[in-house]
Amino acid sequence: MDTQKTIGALPVSTINPSKYGAQGTELLSSPWRPMQWMHDPTQENMQQLENDAALWTLFEKLPSKGAAWTNPTLWWRVENRLNLFTSLTTAMTASDTYISLVAPEMVKAGYVLVLPQTGEEVLVVDVDYDLSEGWTNDGAVACNVRIDRTTLHGPSLAASAGYEVRATAPLMGEQGEPKEGITTIPGDPMYNFIQLFGVYVRMTRMQKASLMAGAYGTHEELTITNESYLKQMIQNTMIFGRRGTQNDADEGMIYRTNGLVQQIKDNVLSLGGVGNTAGYGNISEFIDGTFESANSSASKYVPCGEKLFANILQTARQEGALEEMPKYNPELGVDEFVFKTAGGKNATISKMRYAFQGTLADWGIVLDLANVARGEYADFGWRWLMDLDNPMQGITTKTDALIGSIAVTVRDPDTCGVIKGTSTPLVANRTGLGIVEA
Repeated sequence: MDTQKTIGALPVSTINPSKYGAQGTELLSSPWRPMQWMHDPTQENMQQLENDAALWTLFEKLPSKGAAWTNPTLWWRVENRLNLFTSLTTAMTASDTYISLVAPEMVKAGYVLVLPQTGEEVLVVDVDYDLSEGWTNDGAVACNVRIDRTTLHGPSLAASAGYEVRATAPLMGEQGEPKEGITTIPGDPMYNFIQLFGVYVRMTRMQKASLMAGAYGTHEELTITNESYLKQMIQNTMIFGRRGTQNDADEGMIYRTNGLVQQIKDNVLSLGGVGNTAGYGNISEFIDGTFESANSSASKYVPCGEKLFANILQTARQEGALEEMPKYNPELGVDEFVFKTAGGKNATISKMRYAFQGTLADWGIVLDLANVARGEYADFGWRWLMDLDNPMQGITTKTDALIGSIAVTVRDPDTCGVIKGTSTPLVANRTGLGIVEA
């Protein structure tokens, strides 16, 4: 053996000789100087737990989960009463005896029409629903209603396109006859598909049996991590999923489910990026509108990003519209406060920061929890399937799969809404947790 110790220089200090100095910052840079840890080396001071799926948890707790699906498609109907008013398709001059209505089906011969914006009343003589009669007005524009403007003795006035037209009670004389009534037909039903999902994890049996200093590298950590991230991916599907089907040569029929935004995309409050647009009046009026349907429940729940949460909280404080002060909800792990609208309605504003981060930090979804349900397919609920390797491979590896199904149904879209856009905070990187430099 031809090795021996060497002579070092004095004084001995924390950096001299370097063989056991403290200046090294690499892990195990010197076996002679043990590393001093603030805590257990395997302990992580997590800024946010990885199992952060508050929106998923919220939907898991919904009382309206409903029965398991036994068909990939679920249908339902939402109807509204017929409004007995329409509008002029084209302008009407003071001498026109033919007019064009947007919805001529709501009037019959003998009905009296009134234009609230001019006060004129006219008598319907006949209706040409399919324009087969070739009627035109003074401007040679095709018309579908023939009117009498002299019988009712009122003034004949000009009216612009878009003016409202309302049907009033049909005329019937002392010895006259009733006029023909109208009927309605059901509207088109709504539907959604249910979507299957699944991920698998694989570990050698040798690694599974290995002694590890902490959770990393264990089978338990592998399954918990994938449960967490799959739930967060499902949250994105629950928000932005787009309904569709495709027949794949390998996987067969694939169904994709509609998320919340796709189902309520016709009821959106877009605030842009200017702070004053996120004022009390705009937000209050929008939320109040979601209570108009008879299907609405008594309150709303609004999960949102951090930026929108801060804006609504600020405007609520300024207007004295804080029904309940901010508090922590331990069941969901989020901060909440109750916002009172100008119409006297309550909405719980919930900061789901990690479900609505990035570009979603200024988004929120107004939910009527009684009208929203999460569904899963029969015998295809959230669960682990274990030991899926073929017999020979299973000797050395262990493969498990986490599978399930997801669908969100908004029974009455008018009871919900989407809010997006607000002012940008001064601290621009406030939502950038996880970007840490040593």
